[in-house]
Amino acid sequence: MCSIKVRLNKYRATREGTYPLVFQVIHRRKKRVIYSPFRLFTDSFDESSGRVISRKRKQLVAAEEINRYITGICMDLQRTINLLELRKEDFSVSDIVELYKSGLDGSQVLIYMQRLITSLSEAGKSGTANAYQSTFNRVSHFVDKTTCFSFADLNVSWLNRFILFLQQSGLRPNTVNFYVRILRATYNRASKEGIPGTDRSPFNYITLKTVKTVKRAIDCDSIRRIAQADLAELSPLDISRDSFLFSYYTRGMSFVDMALLKYENISNGSIYYVRSKTKQPMQVKIVEPLMQLINKYRNEGEYILPLLRPNSKSLYLSYRSALKRHNKNLKSLSDLLKLPVPLTSYVARHSWATIARQSGIPVSVISEALGHSSEKITYTYLAALNPSVVDAANELISSFVKKER
Repeated sequence: MCSIKVRLNKYRATREGTYPLVFQVIHRRKKRVIYSPFRLFTDSFDESSGRVISRKRKQLVAAEEINRYITGICMDLQRTINLLELRKEDFSVSDIVELYKSGLDGSQVLIYMQRLITSLSEAGKSGTANAYQSTFNRVSHFVDKTTCFSFADLNVSWLNRFILFLQQSGLRPNTVNFYVRILRATYNRASKEGIPGTDRSPFNYITLKTVKTVKRAIDCDSIRRIAQADLAELSPLDISRDSFLFSYYTRGMSFVDMALLKYENISNGSIYYVRSKTKQPMQVKIVEPLMQLINKYRNEGEYILPLLRPNSKSLYLSYRSALKRHNKNLKSLSDLLKLPVPLTSYVARHSWATIARQSGIPVSVISEALGHSSEKITYTYLAALNPSVVDAANELISSFVKKER
């Protein structure tokens, strides 16, 4: 069991009567001390809380600054302890202090990533923090036998071995690319901050090939079968079915935007919202079947759909839990209706785009409807046209040319 305590070193008084502010790291009854640059009077430090106190307004700003410093050091020390515990090997209090000191300049990859994850979480970017946390877990598992792993160690050879490790873990190519991209983003952030060892990026020497995924779209008949399915009123399947249709009727609104959609987003027969993913403002006219769903779930609360658990401490965790339940219910609905494509929260969006294209709507209009920044992104959503449609188009165009006899 490790503990971190903030103390004044009473054995080293200065001539002014102040004492050094230190951090005591205790592990297995062994203690090491890390000195801070601060010297304090005993009446300006609370031993029980480990915080600087100030009874004078002029000293308040300085006290707050020192307390922020204390919090930061304690967090870095705890991160260091966490890293050593991940190794699942014995370590000493000296190992803690040495690893902590080696990461003071930010050159230790895992310590840097932990700081970055904390920063993203505090900024409210929970989704991005979660992506970095997943990558951190993969990297820490790969280097779990290494005490120190600096950016200087992250060279082309290490990167190729890490990619092979991910591939041998049974991950799909695009998932491997995801982790490598997050790691590259971490490296680039560190490089911009001038962190030692980030002057020659190993990512310049590798190529990530994206594998084209199978299009996740269903046809109009399947959409109709979903809408007409006989389900118990307000059962989990019924709510997920309606949420799927809600997304379809709103041109593929994402699950997170549906879950957070409030009555205040409705005005003059349209829904106005900002896409969580791209921060792009969107306007969707409320068509008749969409209005029926809104009326079905009308309530006295602020959210239009009953997707989030009430009184949840974390909105992000509530959303993630709701998304997991939603996709599980959609899979059950797919099995029940024997649909050709397993339903997920993304299928409604892909289906709207594909059906729109097959109905002759220009890609530029579909791109605008989906809120894409470019038509290139839209094409990744569109399923390939049925060969018979292409053949019919070719037959029509060819008929314009008359054969001369």
